[in-house]
Amino acid sequence: MTEPRFPATPTQEALWWVHQRAARKSLYHITWRLGCAVPPDLSVLRGAWRAVVDRHEALRMSIDLLDGEVATTVLPSVAVPVRSVEIDDPGSTPVATLLALIAEETHDEPMPLDRAPLARLTAVRVGAEHELVLTVHHCAVDGWSIQVLMADLSTAYAALSRGAPPCFEKEPGSFLDFARDLCRARDRGRWQKTLDYWRATLDGATGVTVAPDRPGRDTVGGPGSTVRYEFSREAVDGLAHLAKAAQTTPFAVVLAAVQIVLARGGGGRDVAVGVVAANRMTGRDLRLVGYLANVCVTRARIADDDTVAAVVGRARETQWQVLTHQGVPYPVVHAELPAETSAALGDIPPVLLNYLGPIGADLRLGDVPLALRRSPNRAARTDLTIGYWDGDGLLTEVEYDVDRYDRATVLRLLHDVDLVLSSEGDRQVSAIGLRTRSAARHRPAPAEPTAAEPAQAAPPQSAVSADIGRAWAEVLGHAPTGPDVDFFADGGGSLKVLQLAAAIEAATGARLELVDWLAEPTPRRIAEQLAGGGHGGSVRSTLVTLREGAGPHLHLVHGAGGAAHDYRDLVAALPPHWRVTLSQDRTGADSVPAMAAAYLADLDAAGQRPDVLGGWSFGGMVAAEMAAACPGPPPGLVVIDSPPPVGYPVDEDAVREQLTSFAAMVGQSLDLPPDAASPIVSPHDPELTVRVLAACLTAAGEPVPAQALVERWRAYHRHSLAGAGHVTDRRLPTASVVVGADLTDAQLGQWAERLTPTPCVLRVASDHFGAVRAPAVAEIAAAVERLAARLPQP
Repeated sequence: MTEPRFPATPTQEALWWVHQRAARKSLYHITWRLGCAVPPDLSVLRGAWRAVVDRHEALRMSIDLLDGEVATTVLPSVAVPVRSVEIDDPGSTPVATLLALIAEETHDEPMPLDRAPLARLTAVRVGAEHELVLTVHHCAVDGWSIQVLMADLSTAYAALSRGAPPCFEKEPGSFLDFARDLCRARDRGRWQKTLDYWRATLDGATGVTVAPDRPGRDTVGGPGSTVRYEFSREAVDGLAHLAKAAQTTPFAVVLAAVQIVLARGGGGRDVAVGVVAANRMTGRDLRLVGYLANVCVTRARIADDDTVAAVVGRARETQWQVLTHQGVPYPVVHAELPAETSAALGDIPPVLLNYLGPIGADLRLGDVPLALRRSPNRAARTDLTIGYWDGDGLLTEVEYDVDRYDRATVLRLLHDVDLVLSSEGDRQVSAIGLRTRSAARHRPAPAEPTAAEPAQAAPPQSAVSADIGRAWAEVLGHAPTGPDVDFFADGGGSLKVLQLAAAIEAATGARLELVDWLAEPTPRRIAEQLAGGGHGGSVRSTLVTLREGAGPHLHLVHGAGGAAHDYRDLVAALPPHWRVTLSQDRTGADSVPAMAAAYLADLDAAGQRPDVLGGWSFGGMVAAEMAAACPGPPPGLVVIDSPPPVGYPVDEDAVREQLTSFAAMVGQSLDLPPDAASPIVSPHDPELTVRVLAACLTAAGEPVPAQALVERWRAYHRHSLAGAGHVTDRRLPTASVVVGADLTDAQLGQWAERLTPTPCVLRVASDHFGAVRAPAVAEIAAAVERLAARLPQP
């Protein structure tokens, strides 16, 4: 049965579009790291998490694009395992460091928006330290919602710990009802007064930000980091005094302080700062889990002779206006602004201020005390997002764009805010010694070409490119300046994407695959889609030359998940006049015969016929299949500790063994000790295991990007499955060498049964991975030389 779909709210829709083109898909992940004072009971935790997900619609929600509409689906039930990561002995790595790295990797793990749930809970243990890592997608929930979630999780955990079923005091409310109410308000014209207010208030406004240390990249979801800061006692006392004197909230005072720092930094006296509004106006809203929060842009004009108290007073009035007009989603407001203003403010203001309340106070899981730790964010939603909360004092955590800012610059900003909060109300803002520099943050316009920098080459002139250019101009008002211009940098937006897709379809009759195109939103990519040619319509050859030479030609095949560097010692051990080439997997093929056929085709295309085919591990299987498929007399064959093609069972235990072998292979390639990384993950989750492995490698001083490691694991697993499923008893008539390291005598015998004449069997004193390293490769290289000498000469 197909579940009913509901239109996404405007804020959900905006986030969906941003997610499609974000450089880092974790951009709108929200992760809470929760240190546990005592070990949680995982069986109880699983039941509690199940109860919480069953309770709240937003946790069973997915969001995707269908027929041009971004819509949500709420499933009646979803599988929600609590994942467990355990590392018994971190070695010399500080436990806190490894916990933080594991949290970063789990935070970065992809969360497809079209697949519920948009939330996951992971229990992590390193040594004796325990931590819960809760990650949700902002499309489903906001910061307030997580506090509601944690309260419900604690309630359910406490009940289940007593052997009682979870019982909650009040019904949770329906997010779909909230979304319907939002749509009704829009359709009945109830937003008009608020839209009129924002148009008048923001007309001519410009986003002001901290002056960057570097230009950075105009990229959605660029690299980010976080820094925590505790405000001084003088700032806390000053905040209380200023709020009391102005009869306003502490938030208005902090907003005024940020406005003063930016205004005094040289970016202009007219300062626009974004604030996050909870947008929860009813009792139902307060209990609701979902994405209700909204961004509002505040505007302040600050003169040199203004006092701190005067700016606070105006911020108080601004706060009241925000509370009154917070209900219309910012994407709708932004779309209604004059074009110049919307471009100057951006899709999201460059500086965001967010009051989080007592977010970390008295957090518990039943009777287990929890401590909220620093966020593991690695992406930046905007230049600077300043979140602060009440705890033991006043604490703040700033997410910032590391492409643009140094940590010291962010700390300087916070120190200046501290100084303003510590100031007397009658002090003129010009008398406060601030060091932060500010600047207007404009969306960069396409640069005019100069003689020194010629204009980008125009797209190839063809009927298709002409159609693309006309559609682009129809939507944006101007033709693309080059084949690689970014649609969004050129003035596009989420709604214009749909317009462009419709214009392309009207002009060509072909449908633009939006999700694929958004990863590279350029005219060139449209042309590639329309031509059906993928990235440029060409496929890279699998053939790689490792060494040129006029002597015998040895062609090697990659091992499972392996690459050219696996053979570096073997190549070095061969005579310098030998020619060595390699087949590298670029096909995605999932069987040994398919890989062998592709690799032979590329050898034939290059006009090359090797004297000897060889491979280590899985590569030996493929090399044997290539030799069998060669026309005429087959080349000589070298298989290096390769399992014979007799078929192997593949079950969960086998995949665990593959993971163990993969971790060992990675460690070997980085010259790490065998026990450098040994995570235990439950339930069985290979890709999470690989991400934890990436955290362990970083902790060991050998950082490897987790996504690259995951891709390598996928290739390794695909190759392992191909090898396990490859069975042949065909006898191959060629001279051969079979090298055994970890192979049993029985396996060596199985190879001998498939080769004629009887192969030369070489036992080397190493393990599987050492078979392609010195000193074992010296013996293997000598055996390969002898094999080549025995082959008939052309």
